[in-house]
Amino acid sequence: MIFKTNPRVGKFPLFILILILLTSACQISNPTAALNPEQTESISQPKPSEAEITEAPTGSLTESAETATEAPTAAQPTLAPTLEDWRDAPITPEISERIVEIYQEGQRQGRDPASFSVIGDCQSIPFVFLGPYGRGELEPDANENYLWSALNYFRTSFRRWSVTSRGGFTAASILNALQADSEECKPGETPLTCEFRLNNPAFVFITLETWLDPDTVDRYEVYLREILETVIEKGAVPILLTKADSSELRGERHVINPVIVNLAYQYQVPVINFYQAAQYLDNHGIDPEREGFHLSPEGYKLKNVLALRALYAVWTTVVADEAGDLPADVQPTAAATEEAVNDLNPEITTPDCTEGCVFFGTMQSLDGSLTAQGVYAYQLSTASLTQVLPQGYDLQDVSEDGTRLLVNAGSTLMEVNLETGAVTPVSKTFNDSGRLGAYWNNSEENIVYLDTQSPIETENGAAFNLIPSPGADSITFESGTCLSKDYCQSEGIFVKGTDGNIAPMSGYGQPVFSSDGKWLAYVNPDAAKPVNFYHISYMFIEDAEIGVSSRRSLYFQAEPGFEVYPELESYAFSPDASRLFILYDVYSEYYERSLRLQTYMWDSPSGAIYDFGKLEGVSGSLNPRFAWSPDGNQILLFLTTLLEDGTYQINIYLTDLLTGEKLSLIQNNLFSETDYFYLTNVYWR
Repeated sequence: MIFKTNPRVGKFPLFILILILLTSACQISNPTAALNPEQTESISQPKPSEAEITEAPTGSLTESAETATEAPTAAQPTLAPTLEDWRDAPITPEISERIVEIYQEGQRQGRDPASFSVIGDCQSIPFVFLGPYGRGELEPDANENYLWSALNYFRTSFRRWSVTSRGGFTAASILNALQADSEECKPGETPLTCEFRLNNPAFVFITLETWLDPDTVDRYEVYLREILETVIEKGAVPILLTKADSSELRGERHVINPVIVNLAYQYQVPVINFYQAAQYLDNHGIDPEREGFHLSPEGYKLKNVLALRALYAVWTTVVADEAGDLPADVQPTAAATEEAVNDLNPEITTPDCTEGCVFFGTMQSLDGSLTAQGVYAYQLSTASLTQVLPQGYDLQDVSEDGTRLLVNAGSTLMEVNLETGAVTPVSKTFNDSGRLGAYWNNSEENIVYLDTQSPIETENGAAFNLIPSPGADSITFESGTCLSKDYCQSEGIFVKGTDGNIAPMSGYGQPVFSSDGKWLAYVNPDAAKPVNFYHISYMFIEDAEIGVSSRRSLYFQAEPGFEVYPELESYAFSPDASRLFILYDVYSEYYERSLRLQTYMWDSPSGAIYDFGKLEGVSGSLNPRFAWSPDGNQILLFLTTLLEDGTYQINIYLTDLLTGEKLSLIQNNLFSETDYFYLTNVYWR
């Protein structure tokens, strides 16, 4: 869609939020040796038969003032008795009436009764936990044929990999948006809420086994309690499992299992005492060839058998007389919908940009629910920040003279004149799903934008992101499907010519044009493969008019380290097209987090690549943004860091080509938010 307007040009969009993982790996540092009964609080009793393992005796219940305290009101559990010794909990869980209440509430909310999810670390991934049933590698014994009904009913879940199950996950990871799968989850979603959106489970296995510091087990309890409350609030029945190993002992005491059992009893939810059952296996179910943390094949098999039995018991309990238990008028709760802001009279604050300003939009994610937080202008010379437009507004483009903004409030696209305060409507059916949905053409006579009423469609979906190509009358765009704002699945780059014909740009990923249209920088999408965890570490530059025959390959310094796979984060040409500034995320798959942000500069006249500084930490993966100064002598970077208290803090760094300064911190704590907060499009005028 093209809208006629007054003169000039917008530059390049930067790239959308990539939420990167920060957990430690599932391997244990300084691991204990294979379990020795003399080093642990093992149970002193004779080895029972297999039948006795199935139905172990229940320990006596007593009122415990220490553990039967009032839980937070969110999940509203009834006070319940706990055990004097957590090891007395039965192997097969007791089923309380509380789980029927939880299940019925979940059905009112629309939970899928045939779906379960798994929350856990490397011992919970489908390769070893429940997945063997889905792949047919494990089947119920002949005397337990009744379990086939559960296998058939939940067959899809037995074959599925939950986004809450991954090596290195801890109780804290499940509640951390940075740990969410960037391919599956929306920006700002935690793994837990992402899993509920994707799988909508009625039952949830929780088997989080890693916590290396016994002195901070109170933190594990806080996180596990929050997970339990969230699962219960959503109407899914949690099924907990104790852990069989003693990796957290360091030769002293159990710290995780008492928490698991006490919380299970407090919230009156099922808990499988896997630890007790594993004591009857050789080496207590632990692989003697490894570090004392991973299970033996017999241990994994027993864990799977106990989990299937528990699922069957819980499932058959909650669905008994289900039709009579549920009101006839029960209907799933509809998902909340976002209301677009259609106010054409916003409060406008005109910034002092006599010495130039950097304009940018902001977005905040509350567990995946995105809200535009307004448009700002930052003046470098005075280090002053002005909120130009209030919450609800986002930035698309800025005129070259910095006097006019192209902004949107949801599906309402408008032009704002900062000199006169005039607001000119452009469209009320604007498509704001992608990174950039509107920009001024090279002469600033027309606005190119995406409209839901007249979409640009391909065989692979519809256009959701525009790629400005100055000097061309054609429209370059990214096509695919979008479930919500900034949550789109790309199916390729395409060009719509002046004749209306659409052609694919095969082999071009993340394309960026120089302002004069001469150069085109891009990556090869086919380079993203499982072997490199889909990280692309090299790129191409070519003359846009000549094409592939002019292609130059840009390779960067090798990054040492086990399972380190760098990723080209973003890049943009200088205003005179003589240089290309590159953000390079040095990412570790082993630690599941970004190690540092590396910057490079490509010089067009010489063809050389220069190291332009690095910044240690996770900034490279937290949606970094940057902009060239109009004279091409400076680069301003807006980089996010995650503080220990979970606060997201945005700082400003400056790279100066005249002085040689690289990544100098010039503004600390520009923004500080507890929910994920990031910049959208950035322009220096």
